[in-house]
Amino acid sequence: MEERFDKMENMLSQLIQMVGSMKAEQTEMKAEQAEMKAELTGMKAEQTGMKANQEEMKKDIAKIKADQEELKDTVNIFKHENEAAHQKMEETLKTLVSDQDFIWKKAVQNERDIARYVKQQN
Repeated sequence: MEERFDKMENMLSQLIQMVGSMKAEQTEMKAEQAEMKAELTGMKAEQTGMKANQEEMKKDIAKIKADQEELKDTVNIFKHENEAAHQKMEETLKTLVSDQDFIWKKAVQNERDIARYVKQQN
């Protein structure tokens, strides 16, 4: 009978040890779970920060695009103004060339007339 009690005592002791180790494992798992929850909370905070940064970047990109469009418009205005000034300059140069040709023609004609007059005077 004592042998039975010893066996039961051993079994009870083993059972207590098993329950104790299971409780320790469960406590360890709860600690790991809490740590994981804390990490997850940190990751969520980081993600929220990243989303805010992303929204700020989107606004910056939109502003840059608007500025770029404004610059394109300004460049186009300058191109048109430059083209108009170029056309005006070409017209002025053509007029000057025509005037110069006319003046040279008149000068040559006057030189001929003077030469004939001098020749007649001699």
